[in-house]
Amino acid sequence: MSKKARHLVIAPHHDDEILGCGGTMAKAIQNGEHVQVVILTKGDFSGMPGSAEESSALRKQECIEACKVLGVHDVIFLDEPDRSLVYSRRLVEQLVYLIQQFQPTVVYYPHREESDREHQVVNELMKESLLLCQSGFLGQKVDTIRCCLKYEVWTPMKSFQVVNNIEDFMDLKLKSLECYSSQLKLLKLKEGIYGLNSYRGMQTNLPFAEVFGL
Repeated sequence: MSKKARHLVIAPHHDDEILGCGGTMAKAIQNGEHVQVVILTKGDFSGMPGSAEESSALRKQECIEACKVLGVHDVIFLDEPDRSLVYSRRLVEQLVYLIQQFQPTVVYYPHREESDREHQVVNELMKESLLLCQSGFLGQKVDTIRCCLKYEVWTPMKSFQVVNNIEDFMDLKLKSLECYSSQLKLLKLKEGIYGLNSYRGMQTNLPFAEVFGL
């Protein structure tokens, strides 16, 4: 019997994990597969009233609840300062350690042409971390990874290679996004992601789809 897939989702900010691959995560959970989510920043700069500490605590709780709606209970917060994320060897080594511990079969992170600077930073961090994991230069070599999928949030990809039909999970994705009430007050996230996933579905002859780059 083949082992169940293990999905590792790396997100710059709380809500990127749902926007980029919420339907895919829900689908994996339904298939009995393990999903782990890693959020790099701590949400202390969110445009909301209150202190940075209050903002961070709220964003974390929203993330936990949003992931729980999808059936995901394994969430890790790295607590890097929001809007100050930069490439560093320390973060690369931290991500390498997490990958070594989780031993994923599929890894998800933002594509390199995202307009958000911190999404670009995470793309660079992950490329270096995965190279080190697969080479064994920083300890344990990771040979479980079958593919690395880049997701879209703010900037639709010009081309994509992988399509995931999320017709049966779109409602659940939107429901999970509702947990981010602080962000829904600021941005039309539900309308935006509904439109994007519907458009990707139209392109691929499906009702709704999430697409990924290789």
